[in-house]
Formats: sequence, C-alpha cells, structure tokens
Amino acid sequence: MRIYIAEDEPLAAQKLQLFLQKLGEEDTSVFDNGAQLVDALTSSPTPDLLFLDIQMPELTGIEVLKQLQQQGQMSGEIGLKVIITSAYDQYAIDGFNFGVTDYLLKPYTLDRLRQALSKVHPGPVVSIRVDGRTMPIRVNDIVSLAAQKDYTEFTLSDGRKLMTLGTLTGFEQQMPAMLFARIQRSYLVGLKHVKNFNSTVVSLSTGEELPIGRTYRDSFRQALKALT
Repeated sequence: MRIYIAEDEPLAAQKLQLFLQKLGEEDTSVFDNGAQLVDALTSSPTPDLLFLDIQMPELTGIEVLKQLQQQGQMSGEIGLKVIITSAYDQYAIDGFNFGVTDYLLKPYTLDRLRQALSKVHPGPVVSIRVDGRTMPIRVNDIVSLAAQKDYTEFTLSDGRKLMTLGTLTGFEQQMPAMLFARIQRSYLVGLKHVKNFNSTVVSLSTGEELPIGRTYRDSFRQALKALT
C-alpha cells in the first residue's frame, strides 16, 4: 500500500513510519508542508492512504482537505483514504465532515494505529507473520498460496512473494470459500486472478502458470463458474 505522511515534525513523522513498518507498511513518503503535499497529489499517482497533520506550514490540514474535496479525490469508496493525526481534538468534527477514515489523537499507540489501518483495507484482511512482523494482507490481493512443508508462500497481485509459518490447509480455512479454490494438493488460487486455464495449467494475473491436478479440475471449474 502506497502511503503519504503529511507531518512537519520530524520526530512525529519518524515515529509513524516506524509504527507502519512494524505493521508491514514500508512504502511511505513524507511531506512537511501542505503546499508540497498538494503538489505531489496532483502530479503523482494517488496514494492509497494519506496521514494528515492539521497544523502545517503554507496549507493547514483542513485547507488540504478542502482542496481534495473540490478536486473530487475523496469521493466514494474509490476516493483517497485520509487519517488525520493531530495533538488537538477540536478538528475532529471538521475532519469527519470531509469524510476522513479516522482521527488519531497524538500521542497514539501502535494498537490504535493498527485499528485505524483496519478501516482502510477494502474487503477482508488476513494477517500473517513475515520476518518477525505481523502484516495485514488484503484477501483480494492474494493471487495464490503454495504449500512449502510447514510454511505457506503467498503470491500477491503486485508480484511480491511472502513466506509465513503455517499450513496451506490452515490458511485455506481463513479465506472466503467463494473466492479461492484448490487446483492441486499444494496450490490454492484466488479465482478473481485466474486469466484462463486448460486441462493441465491455470494462468494467473501475475503471468504465472500453475499445474492443475486431475482430481481438482471439476471442483475448480464449478468454483470459477459460481464466481462468474
């Protein structure tokens, strides 16, 4: 997930980045004034999430929200998600009137940040442990899962591969049954990421081709048909 942080206090920005890293979110960019932030939002690809401080040079957080609303960047479910971070609670009503996702009152804890992030991820989320850290993963981003003895390898829509301790069967039980299907004893695929298939191979959105077992063909076809 691409995250922008608008924060003019370096220590506050560093703390937020550290917390986000602990939660598996490392794609962050920091902006220390409102005008710089607005320029980035209009000239670069829109991020998935913006952490917005209220008291900033040049443009305040509320002024940034006004501009985003005028530009239609916060409209509906596909709009930019914004979480306000502020040491002052008097701006909460204004923020929610602009449709922000959450309001973090400084100083906040890691658990409070985790709670805020849970409101951002669209659809169901599964949490896995990778390199000693807990990572929330959107179920819709999971292309496939592969059994690796006592571990399971997740392949995501952005091409990442994440290895975590736990059996494929265990993770299969956590997935929405209508969105995933086994194609072999060692493979579970996200049906939304299936591009095409034949009697021996399933082609996925990442370009990967995985073998399909003969005993799984009929149930796989039925699951794919039910989804469409």
